[in-house]
Amino acid sequence: MKNVVKQHINCWKTTGVWGQEKPRCPKLTQVIHCRNCEVFTKAGRNLLERDLSTESVQEWTRVLAAKKEEESVGTLAVVIFRLASEWLALPAAIFAEIIPLAPTHTIPQRHSSVLLGIVNVHGEIQICVSLQALLGIETDPEQNRNHHRTYKRMMVINRAEERWVFPVDEIHGIYHIHPHQLQNVPVTVSKSEPAFTQGLFPWKDKYVAFLDDELLLYKLNRGMQ
Repeated sequence: MKNVVKQHINCWKTTGVWGQEKPRCPKLTQVIHCRNCEVFTKAGRNLLERDLSTESVQEWTRVLAAKKEEESVGTLAVVIFRLASEWLALPAAIFAEIIPLAPTHTIPQRHSSVLLGIVNVHGEIQICVSLQALLGIETDPEQNRNHHRTYKRMMVINRAEERWVFPVDEIHGIYHIHPHQLQNVPVTVSKSEPAFTQGLFPWKDKYVAFLDDELLLYKLNRGMQ
């Protein structure tokens, strides 16, 4: 089984669009690009749904970077994730990496529902925050029972020398949306703070709230002052 997974992970870097080996992957004539191939998609999901070793963290980081670089014309790459029972999305470009859950240490004399504390990321101390608290998303035990599998992770945002870490209950991965897919935000649809939501887009059998990353980071900076 391990050999099969390894082969899947390597195919787009060897015989796929990011590789130089020949013969080229025969699937390319049908899917055009590796990002459209189910093998590439399954490999990404496998990385999210297993215990994160150092190797798998590095591999998912490479997948994240590769997919961000290869956006379709006119689309926006977003990362879809879940907080409690809410599915949310932020631009993929602001994410640095995905890491396993790590111990969070509180900061003395700083009491805030948003500020969780500090966390060690590869030997560097980073601020860890709760987007769930910032967005005002309540945990509903009844609805949480619908999520039979939970793969908790920490996501690292890095933009303009700002770096934030926040935990999530589940990550779907990268998804491409067209701006025209965004719909207005009726209060009855999303429990997250409406001011942070630029719009909703359909995904599978649900709606995902696309968050305003600039407002989000602004509020985080203001809250830490």
